[in-house]
Amino acid sequence: MAVVADVFEALMLDGNGEVYATGTVQDSNIEVSVQSNDVNGGQGNELLGVLHSTRNINVTVNDINFRYDWLARQFGQDIVTGAGTAYAMPVWEVAKDNAGVVEVELENEPITAHQMKIYNEDGEKVTGFTVTGKKVDLTSATPEVAIGDEIEIRTYIYATPASSQQFEIDNKVFAKGTHLILQTLEVDESEEEPTHKIQYEFYKAIPEGNMTINTASERSAQTSGHTFRVVKPKRSKVVGVVKRIPIEA
Repeated sequence: MAVVADVFEALMLDGNGEVYATGTVQDSNIEVSVQSNDVNGGQGNELLGVLHSTRNINVTVNDINFRYDWLARQFGQDIVTGAGTAYAMPVWEVAKDNAGVVEVELENEPITAHQMKIYNEDGEKVTGFTVTGKKVDLTSATPEVAIGDEIEIRTYIYATPASSQQFEIDNKVFAKGTHLILQTLEVDESEEEPTHKIQYEFYKAIPEGNMTINTASERSAQTSGHTFRVVKPKRSKVVGVVKRIPIEA
């Protein structure tokens, strides 16, 4: 007896020659639903037949690895690499004495001082500071900031390096079709040995675009979900093929 005993590996090939791949899928499903209409008639309105109208195929892939390139595909966008800007997240710092200067040192160098927002422990906004490189001089700040005081650097804008990546979220742009290949293993359950590769190849699958990006306060890996809808190619009624490939010893 044979069983399918492993999760899919996945490949996506787009029209630009790019290849996206994952071998870290936690779970994946191919859902096939057939729309049909019953034909009833005669005495007792018995079921005489079934007329099939269409077949819908949806593929779901839940990957434990975060894949930025797949995320961009869901939004129908290309990734752009280059320097840019970003917002610093809130962080608490302790004011220190540097040769009579009350200061804190930042993780990144702010682009401009006027976009920096600082608050003291009472929630009061701090003004009157100056910024030089990564250092913030609080000597003349209002309200007064003394050595040893804790202050919140709520945010500022800093420059990102040339290796940074980004893509836009355009509500008029949606995911494009891709060539989707999924592969799993057929296993002889008595010997627990793989006997065949089972490969599903869909000629055109469109990322659905619906997604939920989950995070949690507990530090643990979160899955990224991707759903594809298989559509008919322009010049064929054949949407894909299923291959059974022997594994030779």
